[in-house]
Amino acid sequence: PISFHISIFLDTFCIYFVKSLKPQDIYLPPEVLLSINMLRFSRSLPTRVHRFVPGSSSVSSFLSRRQKHTVTLQLDYYMSPQFAGIASAMTSQLYEKNGIDLKFLPICPVGHELERVRNNAKMNGVSSVSIGSVEQNIFIPTLYANPELKVKAVAAMFRRSPLCLASLESLKKQNEKEKIVVGAHEDTVSLIERILSTGSDSNRNFSVISSPRATKNSDLTAGKLDSIQAYTTTEVPTLERQAGLNVNTQQLEGMNGAKLGYSQVLFSPEEDLEIGDKREVVQAFLDATFSGWEIAIRDNETAAKSVNEAIAMLKLDDENNDHWDSSFSYTVQSVGLCNDFVKETYQGDRHGVIDVKRWNDATSWLLAEEVEPVGDTNFGLNAEVWQPPSQLLAGNELARTTLHDARKSAIEFKEAHGRKPSIAVITVGELPRYTHGKMRLKIYSNDENSWFNKTLVGEANGFNVKEINLPESTSEDDLLSQVYSLKDVDGIQLMWPLPSHIDAAKVYGSIDVDRDVDGAHYIGQLELFPKNPPLPPVTPTAVVNLMKNYSIDIKNKEVLVVGRSRIVGSPLAHMLRNEGAIVTVAHSEVPVQSLEGLVRKADIVFSCAGSPGLLKTEWLKQGADVINIGTTFSEETESLCSDFDGDLASVAGRFSPVPGGVGPLSVAFLFKNVAAAAWRRASNFGDIELSWTMKSSSLQRSIHFNDYDSALGFANKVNTMSSGMDHHANMAFSHKCVNGVDLDLDFFTFEANTVTAKDYEAAKNVNLLLENEKIRMSNFTYQLDQGSIAKYPADPRGSSRLIRVDSDGIVSHYDNFSQIFYSLSKGAHIVFNESKVVKARLFVHGKEKNIDIEMMILDLGNAVDKKCDGAHISVMLRSEGVKIGDSFLDRNKEAAKFRVVKVVGPWIEDENSQGNGTECLVEFMVDDEITLGKYLENSGQIPIPPYLNRDAEMGDERAYNNVYAAGNGSVAAPTAGLHFTDELLAKFGAENTSFLSLHVGAGTFKPVVTEDARDHSMHGEHFSVKVAEINRIIQVLEEGKRMIVVGTTTSRTLESLYWCGVKILQKKNTGVEGGTSNNEMMTLNQNEWSHLSNGSGSYSAPDALRAVIEGRGSTDIVNGRTSLMIVPGSYDFKVVEDLVTNFHAPDSTLMLLVSAFLGNGEKVRDVYHEAQDLGYRFLSYGDACFFSRPKR
Repeated sequence: PISFHISIFLDTFCIYFVKSLKPQDIYLPPEVLLSINMLRFSRSLPTRVHRFVPGSSSVSSFLSRRQKHTVTLQLDYYMSPQFAGIASAMTSQLYEKNGIDLKFLPICPVGHELERVRNNAKMNGVSSVSIGSVEQNIFIPTLYANPELKVKAVAAMFRRSPLCLASLESLKKQNEKEKIVVGAHEDTVSLIERILSTGSDSNRNFSVISSPRATKNSDLTAGKLDSIQAYTTTEVPTLERQAGLNVNTQQLEGMNGAKLGYSQVLFSPEEDLEIGDKREVVQAFLDATFSGWEIAIRDNETAAKSVNEAIAMLKLDDENNDHWDSSFSYTVQSVGLCNDFVKETYQGDRHGVIDVKRWNDATSWLLAEEVEPVGDTNFGLNAEVWQPPSQLLAGNELARTTLHDARKSAIEFKEAHGRKPSIAVITVGELPRYTHGKMRLKIYSNDENSWFNKTLVGEANGFNVKEINLPESTSEDDLLSQVYSLKDVDGIQLMWPLPSHIDAAKVYGSIDVDRDVDGAHYIGQLELFPKNPPLPPVTPTAVVNLMKNYSIDIKNKEVLVVGRSRIVGSPLAHMLRNEGAIVTVAHSEVPVQSLEGLVRKADIVFSCAGSPGLLKTEWLKQGADVINIGTTFSEETESLCSDFDGDLASVAGRFSPVPGGVGPLSVAFLFKNVAAAAWRRASNFGDIELSWTMKSSSLQRSIHFNDYDSALGFANKVNTMSSGMDHHANMAFSHKCVNGVDLDLDFFTFEANTVTAKDYEAAKNVNLLLENEKIRMSNFTYQLDQGSIAKYPADPRGSSRLIRVDSDGIVSHYDNFSQIFYSLSKGAHIVFNESKVVKARLFVHGKEKNIDIEMMILDLGNAVDKKCDGAHISVMLRSEGVKIGDSFLDRNKEAAKFRVVKVVGPWIEDENSQGNGTECLVEFMVDDEITLGKYLENSGQIPIPPYLNRDAEMGDERAYNNVYAAGNGSVAAPTAGLHFTDELLAKFGAENTSFLSLHVGAGTFKPVVTEDARDHSMHGEHFSVKVAEINRIIQVLEEGKRMIVVGTTTSRTLESLYWCGVKILQKKNTGVEGGTSNNEMMTLNQNEWSHLSNGSGSYSAPDALRAVIEGRGSTDIVNGRTSLMIVPGSYDFKVVEDLVTNFHAPDSTLMLLVSAFLGNGEKVRDVYHEAQDLGYRFLSYGDACFFSRPKR
């Protein structure tokens, strides 16, 4: 046809000749010129695939009719960056591709946009669809005053108004003025007057005057105005560019409760929105417009060029004003600022969505002063034309409201406590999912709500955020020290995953439960304290809230969770079980066939593996729901991908989109947790409602303790406090067997028959007692530099340095232990632990015989001289996944076999432990009729500490034992004695020395990782002491002779002997005969001393020790076992007054012991820091300390 040839000719003409055409060269009608320029500009732009539009048909079916429909657009301002999406759609020919012939109406006076759109519909309604843009704060009052206009909003380009008050003066300086003159547009004078006349600013003298748009920036810089109404997207960056002025802004949205709603609202006549062709035209226009915004969001510069092209084509920039900067860089900047507002409108699968609740809230506020209420709950809004499909479980708006709630809580917290809620975010190394963090932030979020920029999110929402980025090489000790040092923040988030050389369980366990805003402690704490739940894990909580938001009932549903991480998969499965779901957990390593089978039977699939294509859409049963949690950013498509491959919409009943589902929620719930943690922390002593429950006119609380002794001790303190108040609690103990004891407290006032102020006061005092009871490891640790750890002993023995702290707290330094110690201790009696270290480290083979696995004996007890074959010994196997029944062979003697009979759990120790281990009980199966000690002597290696980070050498067998060592039994050296030589011992003489044995277990290396150090499970150790030695010690004590105890192990033995003696004396004094074995009397549990101390006031150390040996011969040996844990603040030493010890590991129970000994954890830290600064060597092979208890 001739028309086809004409079309080819015109297209060729445009391509080869019109590229150089300029507007001033020739006059053409604007719509022709626009088409030519769009063709010229669009040649370099990519073609975009358009989304499905809800309604009677899709955009594609609409386009298939091959019919152009005219859309007449009324902008509320000149073409500028705030319309970058429209400009990008124009220059990319997206409107043409969607079958739209776009025309523009001339710019109209402010507030006349609705009238212009209505008039155009009257004149051209048959042949054209009319659309306008305006702010909601103009749209709603105008429509309310003129209901005959009959227009409705369908979408919005900005979710919130960019309106602000801009000033060149600080707020402080403005507050000092008697009168503040604010310049505003004519249409917003009354609005700003209303905002400023309420709230805390209502008593200030404001004068809001009408200021011409064209000159308001100049009026501000000339000093004619104190402040102006401005847009953060346009006037503010212009002011900032003018002579580098610093602009102070206050957002009008939210000021004194103002709700301005959406900006750049797109609206149409009601008749154009009825189901039919015109409605589809409106949808096609919106599809093209927001596709244009997607182009602008991804490339600010290209969008800025589009804006300039559109300005030239439309000639809609005729206003002569002072608030546009003419530079291209300004246009790029302004487009970027506008993009941030547009991104906030994303919901489900599209930008531009208006949330009904937000719209109605703003409408109610905007019409609050009107006499007649609005009858239509969605006044002025069509909530059907531009909404995501009902299949989608979109999380964007829930995320925004959640973050808004967190912000509100943060502001209220600051008003109440004078500070912002705070969080520290620790990242170790480069996290893989952060590789594309900047691109994800640019495309999907902005600085006020992005997971990838928590500092700016905090600033925007009223939080203080401290981001700590540590190198990949950070040691476990350094990381723990960093965690312990964070005392002044409300929340701690430790980013997952951690480098492989760091024990994640240990480090996460070191975070206080009350500050664990990421919910790492959630499952364990919830099991232990169901009545006082911890902060929930962030992403799982987001998922559960998303389901509740869409009324998804999971009770009795078959649910599959794909993923098992400690911060998402595992806690999510736990939470879903609690909601009544039947939960199956899988992961990315499950065979494909098995995984497919699990997916096929699931009613709901929660995919959090972060592995694109792991799951196939065709595996889903028809109508199953899918919650996409794990996402991956594709560099190829520059977009996020879920774990599912295929079209979920064709199979799933409902599913969360990617992006726009769970992703936006995580950061919102994180800051919600931070706000909660801040309130909880601030209210720990005052607001008892967080920890007590009101029931039946009483206040009730249940407090968990590890054992009866601790519970009884605390109950006694509560009783003492209550007696002072003359207001006692009902108390009941609930025995939980191996899980400890619950102490249930109940305060009520009988006469009042209700809770009174006295009950609250008593409850607060209990909280104070409980908080004061806590022993936080962070108060008793220090920063240990790796270079301070002694890898080898002093040579010659005894040449180590010595730091002395006397009873007056005076610190002295000595260069040589052997040369000074005798003179410092002349006339004293010295007590040593003579237990000898056995070769307790074996290497075995499992199924793979070419791989050596370390098997470390943890505790020999008194089994060292017993038959090896059949012995059940506690060990650590340096291997994960060990199960009951597993067998291992000695690599040097394969006739020796070890069978696992019990698995205790993971073994946690120092950072340089060469991998995770498993604590278990193994049976030794050895043909030879030899003792365990002899077997280890033949097959084992000397067990030097793991933190030395080296293999044992020949010299260690001698160096890692004391010169006086006798009697095998320890798997770690009592290292304080390593400083003593035969020559030094000879100076003291046998009459001034005593020896005992406490067989040191490997538990000495276990760090304290619990929030309250007393909850640490203390290792038990076997001890043996000759009766003659105890008699000698009693004599020394009674004579008042100075006694120096060498080593913390010796100290624990002497203190344990005292408490065993008290136990014997208390039983004797009750008159009860029999019923208790000698083994029970000589076994001391971790906190048993606390209970015994209630009646021990009259027992001296000699009396208690004498009770232990009563009825025994001088050649007898006293055997026992102790788990005594000595902690600061409550433990009072009964026997030991002077102590020789080494420098201990930062997170060890020995730090607690020496802190209790010196009576001050801060004193110990000061001594340790000073020693490091002076070059002292630390830990087992390090230098010595000589401490005396402070004077009473």
